[in-house]
Amino acid sequence: MSHHPLFGRIARSRTVVPVGACFIAALFFAQAARAEDAPKLPPIQADAALAAMVPKFYRDRGTLTAGVNPDVAPIKFVDDDGDIAGFTPDLLAAAADVLNLKLRLTQSSFDALIPGLSANRFDVLLSLADFTSRHPVVTFVDYLNMGETIVVSPARPLSMKSLDDLCGLQVALPRGSASMQESAGISERCAKAGKKPLVVATYPDSNMALLSLSTGASEVAWVDSPVGAYNANKFPSKYKIVYFNPVAPYGIGFGVDEKGRQLATAVQQALLKLRRDGVYDMLLKKWGLSPKDAKPLFPINGAQL
Repeated sequence: MSHHPLFGRIARSRTVVPVGACFIAALFFAQAARAEDAPKLPPIQADAALAAMVPKFYRDRGTLTAGVNPDVAPIKFVDDDGDIAGFTPDLLAAAADVLNLKLRLTQSSFDALIPGLSANRFDVLLSLADFTSRHPVVTFVDYLNMGETIVVSPARPLSMKSLDDLCGLQVALPRGSASMQESAGISERCAKAGKKPLVVATYPDSNMALLSLSTGASEVAWVDSPVGAYNANKFPSKYKIVYFNPVAPYGIGFGVDEKGRQLATAVQQALLKLRRDGVYDMLLKKWGLSPKDAKPLFPINGAQL
């Protein structure tokens, strides 16, 4: 995959931690995850004042090591060349350029991310859902909103006005997602209304949940809006969105440890500069993400639950 000179400061780790089916799914979806007709990005210059905000330890070392579970195109995935690519790596690499740092990406399984941060194997996580329950150990810089989408095969004649229309359907969910808890509440409402509850199957990630539609294992997939919109646009013969809720109960962000508030602030200010310079919007367009999912103020620990 060719990269804009903007991102030449990424020191990419080619040491891959096997993640089984998640990795296979990431490769499957990466085939169409190349940025077509990408806007020309302006050169990124280091900002001396913002670079001075970075804690001395990182300034002296000159590198940020980012742990990443590259499981979902176009957010973060493994491309055809075996490199980690996507909106999130591009955005954090641009922020690192502003802060006069190099970015080293190290692939990890999802469940090893927060322990790796706590053990100082990673300086930053790229990226995680921002939940208040994670704030004691992770400080987030939120960069993208989450909505909810229900995705089906175009061959399935299904329409939905609300999530309560899922009663009786075979639903694929990413494991550990907020929708797992929400689906339990919907099943209870279905039962109280005399309808069949949801038949829920969980998968390691959103890609595998979507793939279950193609195999017929599920009737609908409930995934975050950036993933649903991207795949519906890229694979219209396989996926169709039948329900969209623009507001989910969380956003996603870069994570540093609880002692890293100074680093988080520096990253936040770099992202604000990228937004003012138009780079943030260009990257949304490059990776086919909706402006509705933008989070242009980049709050620190912005989660409400």
